[in-house]
This record gives sequence, C-alpha cells and structure tokens, in this order.
Amino acid sequence: MRVLVFKDRCNRVIQIGLNDEGTCATAFHCDQQVGELRLESHDHGNAASATLLDLNVEPTYRRSGIAHTLLAFARCESGQPIGVDRDMFSSSPAFETLFRHLTLEGLLVPI
Repeated sequence: MRVLVFKDRCNRVIQIGLNDEGTCATAFHCDQQVGELRLESHDHGNAASATLLDLNVEPTYRRSGIAHTLLAFARCESGQPIGVDRDMFSSSPAFETLFRHLTLEGLLVPI
C-alpha cells in the first residue's frame, strides 16, 4: 500500500492510502474514513489504463480538496489519465464542475 499525507484546505491532516493493485484509494482524518475512490484497471498490452467506478467524499469534507487529491494521487500512480463515463460526470452539478477542472488539468478523460 502507498500512502500520501497532506493538509486539506481547512488545514486538517489527511492520509490517503492506495492499495497495491491501484484500484482503491481511501482518505482518512483522525482514523475516520472521509473519502474513497474506486477504479477499474485495464491492461492493454504495453499500456494500462483506469476507469473511475465510484468517488465518494463525506459531505463535511467535500469542499476541502479531498476528491481532487484522491484523483490526482490515483492518476500519478497509474501514469495515465483516469477515464470517466460521460453518464457519471453529469450525475451532479458539483461532480460536473470537478470533472471539467480535472479534465483541463489532464487528470481525467471522458470515455
């Protein structure tokens, strides 16, 4: 497992752990889970890619940058932008805004 420790926008120390398969990243604050990201890995011969299956951040932490950090950490570890089904990113205005910003940063790609 790989672990990233950072301070969120509210100055809380957040730990993110990514499992060895690179398919699940979990965010913790004071030993309580505050966010989770699940990916599906695809192996295409010489290249690997990942598709976002689920992203959930506890409501009181949603404006603190945890979703962005979860996706950035997963993208860095996978070495490729993470694919997102178009139906998923239109599920809520908040996710649509996050998707638009992370697409511009090169972290996400529509599939």
